[in-house]
Amino acid sequence: MSRFATMLAALLAVCISASAVTLQQLSTDEMTQNATAIVRARVTGTSASLTGSTIYTHYKLQVSETWKGAATGDVVLPGGVAGGYRQTFPGVPQLKTGSEYVLFLWTSARGVTHILGMTQGMLNVTAQSDGAMQVGRPLIGEAIHDAAGRPVQDHALQMSLLDLKTRVRQIVSQGGLK
Repeated sequence: MSRFATMLAALLAVCISASAVTLQQLSTDEMTQNATAIVRARVTGTSASLTGSTIYTHYKLQVSETWKGAATGDVVLPGGVAGGYRQTFPGVPQLKTGSEYVLFLWTSARGVTHILGMTQGMLNVTAQSDGAMQVGRPLIGEAIHDAAGRPVQDHALQMSLLDLKTRVRQIVSQGGLK
C-alpha cells in the first residue's frame, strides 16, 4: 500500500475513533498527484447506511467533467443519520444536494471512494457576477500539520475554475511531478 494510502487509512481511523482530528496539509499539487480521480460534479442525492457501529453517508454524483482517472458516481464519508441515530466526525466534509464541487477523490482497494484530504479535497464551484466560474473553500477549523508534524496555518482557497483545471491537467500530463 502506498505511503499516501496508509496515511489516508490512518486519518479515517482517527476520524472514526476520536473526537478531534488532525489533518496533514496538502497542496493542490499534492492532492492532484495522490488522487485516483478528480471530477467536477453536482450532488444529486444522499443515503446513509450503518456498517458495524459507524454510519456512512453515500453521496450520488452527476459528473460533468473528469480531469483525472475514471469518473465515479458515488462518494462515501463517515457520519450521517441512519436507523434513528446521528453520527458526526470532526474534519469530515458534508456535501449538499444540488451543489457543485471539484472533488479530489481516492478509491480504496475495496472500491470505496472518499474525498482526499477531507475538507481540503472539496472545492465549491460558484458563478461570479461576470459569469466566470470560481472554486474555493473556507479555512479549515481542525488542526493542520505539515508532513513533519509541525502545526501550520491553513489558508482559504479561492481561484478561477479555469486556472485550477489548467494546473491539474499540467500535473497529470507530466506524470504527477513526483
